[in-house]
This record gives sequence, C-alpha cells and structure tokens, in this order.
Amino acid sequence: MDKFVIKTPRQSKQKSQPNQAKKELKQATIESLQRVVVVEDIMRLKVTLELENQNKEILLQALQELDRKIPSREVLLSTKIGHTLNHIRKHADPEVATKAKTIRNKWKQFIKEKSDKPVIEVRADAKTEKQRSSARKLLAGAVGLPENSKLVENIEREVFHQNSRLLNNSYRKTMRTMIFAAKNNEEVRTQVKDGSLSVPQFIAKYRR
Repeated sequence: MDKFVIKTPRQSKQKSQPNQAKKELKQATIESLQRVVVVEDIMRLKVTLELENQNKEILLQALQELDRKIPSREVLLSTKIGHTLNHIRKHADPEVATKAKTIRNKWKQFIKEKSDKPVIEVRADAKTEKQRSSARKLLAGAVGLPENSKLVENIEREVFHQNSRLLNNSYRKTMRTMIFAAKNNEEVRTQVKDGSLSVPQFIAKYRR
C-alpha cells in the first residue's frame, strides 16, 4: 500500500494582529537632511524672495523650503540669505513677515547653541557655473535686461533646479527655447519683464 505524506501549513507561534498598523519606512536622501545644505538651493530661494512684486504664494513656498534647512555661519555669510530674511520680515503681509522672522530666529538660536555641529555643504563646480553664467547672459540679452538682473537669475536657477541641478539635455533645450522665444517675440519679452508671465509660467511654457 502506498504511503502518502500530507504537508499542512505550519502554524505561526505569534498571533496575527490585524489592527496593528504597519510602520511605513521612508528612505531619506542626503539632501533631505537638515544639516546638509545645497548652496545652490539657498541662492535660488534667495533670488526668489528678492524678486520685486513677488506674489505671496511663491514667497511662502520659498520660506517653507528654507525652514527645512539650517545653514552654517559660513553659508549665511557667503550667500547673505540672513539679510534677505531680515528684509522679508518687514513685508506688508503679516503671514510672510512672521514666517521670515521665525526662520531667522531659529537659525540664530541654532548657531548660538550648536555652532560646533558639522555641516555638509554642496556646491557646483567651476565649469558648471561658467556654463550657467553664459546661459544667463544670453537670456538677459534676449529679454532685454542687464546681465545681473534678479529676474534672469531667478529664471535660470529655477530651470537648473527643475533639472535636478544638472546641465542635461532638458536644461539646455529649455534655455535655448526660452532665449529664442524672448529674442523673437516682443510680446513674450514684455510679459516676462512686467510679470504678467510669471517665472513658473514662462518655464512651464517652454520647458523641453
């Protein structure tokens, strides 16, 4: 007579707990850490805050990003972001002013108490900065603004940020397309300069 072995599932010694929620683990990137400061992002947000007639929503969004970082004393001195916050805390809108004041005070307190804590600073290399400077110069000429225009700097920094801070094909194509559009279309030039075509709208319209 043939013998059969019937395998039955092994019973777990631990009782299942259906009501216990599983803890979701989220992987952190180095840039998401508070003490890792990408200097390019500080400069991008600084220019965004300094742009004339900037709307409240964009200002608060920039301040919210800054609130997630605590730059070192060296970064504060080299970027002068503290001066920008000092100016913004006098903004006519109380919500914007309060947020800027809160961030500034938090940074001052942290540096006072924990200035010995290490900070990782991420900066772009000289070759990258040279190519970006050339792109800004061409964009400034196309729009009809000085090379040191805050508006031109804001546009280029946003394009760079949206391309993960890389001089990739998307960055180059987007910059070329915007330069061509501004150079050959007076209406585009006017809208960019008077703000009727905002920086996010301008980039979104010609992003490649």
